[in-house]
Amino acid sequence: MLKKRVWVSLLLAILLLLSACSKGETGTTPENTAEGNNEGAGSELKPAKLKIVLYGEESLRMKELAKAEFKDIVKKEINAEIEFQFIPWTEYGGGKTDLMLSTGEDFATYTDTNYMVKSVAKGLYADLTPYMDSEAAADMKKTVDDNSFKAFQLGGKQYAVPVGNKPNSGEFYSVLVRQDLLEEVGMSSVSSLAELEQFYDKVHAAHPELIGYASTDARRMLMYEYTDKNLYWQNDFLAIDEAADGDQIISWFESEEFKAYSQLIRSWYVKGIIPKYAATNTPQLQSDWNSGKAMFWAGTAARPFEGAATISQAVPTAKLTNYFLSKDLPKISRGTYSTAWFVSANAADPERYVMFFNLLQKNQELYDLFAYGIQDKDYTLDENGRLTRNTTDSLIPDWLLMNKNFIRFDKSVPDDFITQYKAWDDEAIISKGAGFNFDNTPVKNEETKINGVFSEFLAPIASGFLDYEENFPGALEKLKAAGFDKYIAEYQKQFSEWYAAKS
Repeated sequence: MLKKRVWVSLLLAILLLLSACSKGETGTTPENTAEGNNEGAGSELKPAKLKIVLYGEESLRMKELAKAEFKDIVKKEINAEIEFQFIPWTEYGGGKTDLMLSTGEDFATYTDTNYMVKSVAKGLYADLTPYMDSEAAADMKKTVDDNSFKAFQLGGKQYAVPVGNKPNSGEFYSVLVRQDLLEEVGMSSVSSLAELEQFYDKVHAAHPELIGYASTDARRMLMYEYTDKNLYWQNDFLAIDEAADGDQIISWFESEEFKAYSQLIRSWYVKGIIPKYAATNTPQLQSDWNSGKAMFWAGTAARPFEGAATISQAVPTAKLTNYFLSKDLPKISRGTYSTAWFVSANAADPERYVMFFNLLQKNQELYDLFAYGIQDKDYTLDENGRLTRNTTDSLIPDWLLMNKNFIRFDKSVPDDFITQYKAWDDEAIISKGAGFNFDNTPVKNEETKINGVFSEFLAPIASGFLDYEENFPGALEKLKAAGFDKYIAEYQKQFSEWYAAKS
């Protein structure tokens, strides 16, 4: 027995020695390090499967990259097999997205705060709080500010992870004008409602085939014309005045401001600035804008170069410029995030999704890959880091990823615009409601009913399709019958408590 033990010990020693020699010869070569092999840092993780839902149409190039380079990098970095699924924008915030959530599918996609609150109340989003101290979350917090994370918290829990870091103040408060059309009709700028309507009249005379405004909601864009308040909307029903002290919630539809606005937007519909087809085919407005068939749209800091990339495919001479109408109030910011990603409640590995979110903005190399594709194939860079795309196919949408730390500007973007873009948030104010998320549980039934009233009776008035004087009294009566007073009282109560605690 003793001899047997000795031989076993000698055999183990020899095996260990051979193993050590083998590592000494090959273990430190570049192709076998985490940085140099095909496994990468993710090789230490167990395999996982991720489904990322994106909205819109999937391009041919996106399909190619999703099966090759995107797939490979996700496998290497976080040892996950990834599937990108595209569904129509009409399914965002409801529709098929709700169906996928309610049937327990394992996926992640982007959200807004209102949709988050509704979905969390139904138990449809995973709680991502346990992963907010992870290495991936620490990475993200280097390029995404703390206010953006707070915007997607409920009850101190993180239900979505913000992505992006961009100037967001005054979002949709400016008018994005086709500058090439403006100059064609002998105008240089737009600074008031009267000038905007003059622009429409002149371009309509020259190009009757074009539509005016490529949307049906201009409450922000026209705000400086119909009120002295600095309004910021919490949702479709409620607003706050950023210029006033205190925590007072404004019932938008019951305000004099809504009456003035609805009459203004009605005049646009009657005049044809908003096309008649918008009443039955609102999605067509977006298509017309993208194809260069519209004169103006609501603007953001980034839209002049975001929009130009699409429109220039149809109209190579198109130029876009932001203007504020009669602006004399500070711009309002909700935070610097582009959007935020949630993970479905039944996901098998929520933390791996958080790791994927981090890849989107972890460093310049990964950002370039997801946003622009393969260098020297999908795009080239000049000596100043300016981008030239070799393919017009969209990948993961630019607006979704947009992070000012990594964004590449096209050669066609003027230097003065880049300067303006980077200074866009200067002197902006953070909304007094930034970070507040309403818990609708106490008025869940009422909210469902008032959303129905909004869609059927109030939205057509707010879009100019129906006359305010003739239709609003009946719509307001239905809103009250649906429990709106109880809803706004609960909202005010929660907001006041949150506001007092914050102060």
